[in-house]
Order: sequence, then C-alpha cells, then structure tokens
Amino acid sequence: MKTAKELIHKWHEVVKGDEPELLDKLLAENAVFSSPVVFKPLEGKAITMMYLQAAGDSFNMEKFKYTKEIHDGLHSVLEFETYIDDISVNGVDIIEWNQDEQIINFKVMIRPYQAVLKVQEKMVEALESFN
Repeated sequence: MKTAKELIHKWHEVVKGDEPELLDKLLAENAVFSSPVVFKPLEGKAITMMYLQAAGDSFNMEKFKYTKEIHDGLHSVLEFETYIDDISVNGVDIIEWNQDEQIINFKVMIRPYQAVLKVQEKMVEALESFN
C-alpha cells in the first residue's frame, strides 16, 4: 500500500494541469469536501469535483504555490499561499487517501478573515458559472 507522500504527486498534477479527467480519476465516489465557506461537508464525487474546479477558477493559480507539506500514513496537509485581487490568502488543504489511491476527504481552511470573504465571493461567481 502506498502512503500519502507517494501519492501526493497525483494531486500536484491536477493543480498544475487543466485536465478535469485527472481529477475525476483521483476522487473516490464517496469523496467528501469541506469548504471554508460552506457550513457542512459536501458528500459525493460530483459535488467535490465541482467545488475543487470552482476553487481552481477562483484562486489566482499563477501566484498559487504550496509552501509546506506534511504526510502521515494516508493523510496529507499542504500549506498554500496565493493572492486573489489584492488580498493575500494563506491556507491548508487537508487530504485523506484511501487504499485505492484516491482522495476520500478534502478539507480547505483559509486565513485571514478578509481572505475567507474574498474566496467566498469568488467561489459564488465560479459556481454560478457552472449553471
């Protein structure tokens, strides 16, 4: 069985590319997404995929970078930084993998408060564009 440290490259490929099929393969059917701007976890592959794609559309991916990674067993914590408009965003992605090498839990936490508000604004715009 592979560990999170051996699997994280798959997530980095998703972040670097613009290929939804990579994300589709990476997410388990029962994936759960926890957003910093939604008050309860979102269950299921389709909604997890939609929120992760909206986040990619919302964040300034040209300035987005992971600054630290911690891996333990099937868990990864990745700290990131970016700017959205003129707001500095600092956060973490907390990822849990299953034994099939897929993501089963994805939680995003963001600071400071102004960044949370900006992410919420941009996520609403991105999600509305899916409809």
